[in-house]
Amino acid sequence: MRSLAKVALVAAGYVAAGLVATLVVAVHETETASDSAGSDGMYAFGDLLLFVAVFGLVALFPTCAAIYFLRTRRSKNAQRSDA
Repeated sequence: MRSLAKVALVAAGYVAAGLVATLVVAVHETETASDSAGSDGMYAFGDLLLFVAVFGLVALFPTCAAIYFLRTRRSKNAQRSDA
């Protein structure tokens, strides 16, 4: 796999994580819309925490992929010492 394709795959993973987190927050917001009357700020902060938590969990997959792609690449020093 070419380097540009690996970068695109990792970037697409982060975009997907953002979309999943946005979708989860949107569903949560529609479910609790009637409860938030009078305490909108606290619900907004809770939605922010929910977004960060879901994004962090889903973003583990592209992060692990990026680490894997970087780890499979040999450094120039390692190639020279093998010769």
